[in-house]
Amino acid sequence: MAKGFGKGVMTDLEEPEVEILRKSVIKHFQDLEDPRVGSRKAHSLVAIITIAILAILSGAEGFVGIETYGKAKQEWLETFVEIPNGIPSHDTFGRVLSQLEPEELNHSFLDWIGSITEKLNLELIHVDGKTAKGSYDRESKLKALHSVSAWSSEHGLVLAQQKVQSKSNEITAVPLLLKLVNFKGAVVTLDAMGTQREIAQQIKQGQGDYVLALKGNHPRLNQQVKTWFKQAQAQHWQGIDYSYNRTTESGHHRLETREVWAVPVNQLPSLHRQSQWLGLTTVVMVCTHRQLWNKTTTEVRFYISSLEADAQWHNQVIRSHWSIENSLHWVLDVTFKEDASRVRQGHGAENLGLLRRLSVNLLKREPSKQSLKMKRYRAGIDNSFLMKILSASVAES
Repeated sequence: MAKGFGKGVMTDLEEPEVEILRKSVIKHFQDLEDPRVGSRKAHSLVAIITIAILAILSGAEGFVGIETYGKAKQEWLETFVEIPNGIPSHDTFGRVLSQLEPEELNHSFLDWIGSITEKLNLELIHVDGKTAKGSYDRESKLKALHSVSAWSSEHGLVLAQQKVQSKSNEITAVPLLLKLVNFKGAVVTLDAMGTQREIAQQIKQGQGDYVLALKGNHPRLNQQVKTWFKQAQAQHWQGIDYSYNRTTESGHHRLETREVWAVPVNQLPSLHRQSQWLGLTTVVMVCTHRQLWNKTTTEVRFYISSLEADAQWHNQVIRSHWSIENSLHWVLDVTFKEDASRVRQGHGAENLGLLRRLSVNLLKREPSKQSLKMKRYRAGIDNSFLMKILSASVAES
């Protein structure tokens, strides 16, 4: 048996399970600064965090669910977590997680995710925002929690999260988020809100590349690019250096064709404030045709990019950006019921949100082909499978 590998931890489990816990939850969360003052602490902070993480992995959606899980698993939990006063109440879980500084929890989150990603090649990093609608409270004039996340589409990992301050917007949150992420050698994609010269500069100075959506928040540049592409099409691209890619996909009673044109910026004379966009190399037009059983729609979008004018690569990069909606935001709302959560006190919503994103990462690293919903269900009834989920992250750290 291993001995004394963490504060507030016992080691009666078999050696492999001890190692899994030591290298995962305990390793990354045992040094959190306890927000509680005074000497009366019936439950250690590491025990509270450990139970909360295991409970959320196993299907708990709030503090009552965490307490219910803890009581159902108390005998098993006591084999590796010191809980001499029993399982904390849901009020205790709520109070501690609402008091815990998000920066503290985020540091532990980043430490764990960093141990996973340090051996992975991150080619694409997508940044987008999400609102936890249930955190809004009209009576208290409390705005809903809005945060931005950095997402790796290749590996299904949330790389970092940053809260958007109540009197601010994503423009101020994105630079803070990017400071938490190592994007050297990667392509960072953002929607139009993140299309800012300062953000482009930050990405290039961090030795990354960018593909930024271009819309009405830069009206003159947007109109100039739009007009240029219209004229280029009208003259059938004669005398113009460009790259073209076309893909067709079918499914869900829908046929979708995507056409992408990537053009070096030197083909566009006098592009508005071109020199102020560090690394700007290419402008891109994406035309998407969707054919449904009863109608056909066409959408045209424009981008600016620091990548070379390769239409096929831009098609893949831009297409991958939307995985943050389908593979993260949708999962958080449908599988983890984030939008339905009514947690509002203190930092509770933000901290629970971070633990949900940690759970998404851990569940996706487990290699079986089951849905995340089924993995959570199985983890709740099968302790060995829960250990398998944790071991998948340990094996790569």
